[in-house]
Amino acid sequence: MDRDRPLHVRASAEEVTDQALVAELRDLLAQADGVEELADRMALLSDPRRLRILFCLHAHPGVRSSDLASAIDAHESTTSHALALLREAGWIRARRAGREVRYELADGTIHELLHDLGSPHLPGVHHPGEHEPAPPPAPL
Repeated sequence: MDRDRPLHVRASAEEVTDQALVAELRDLLAQADGVEELADRMALLSDPRRLRILFCLHAHPGVRSSDLASAIDAHESTTSHALALLREAGWIRARRAGREVRYELADGTIHELLHDLGSPHLPGVHHPGEHEPAPPPAPL
């Protein structure tokens, strides 16, 4: 990305006064629904433990809370609390598998956000419709 070039430009070359720009921005913000709720939801990402949990669930959906606790070097009670907060905020969902509860990301938007943040998948985990890359050829 070229840091000297803006990411967005106005479609019109016509100059907009500062006062008109402020009015446009205020109108835009007045139409935005749920900004406070979104800020609260995004605040959950500021905790490294919760972000590590999300990275783990992105890397491999269907992980048990005890396995997450081991992976992030946290107590199970701390991990369970973090999972409850993430579930309550709509970041993740719990699925019962027999007597176990397994966790996964709640939706594709969160999945894409984690990709944008640099979270990879583990080998063997891929998106539906994707094909795994071919393994490297065996040495001769």
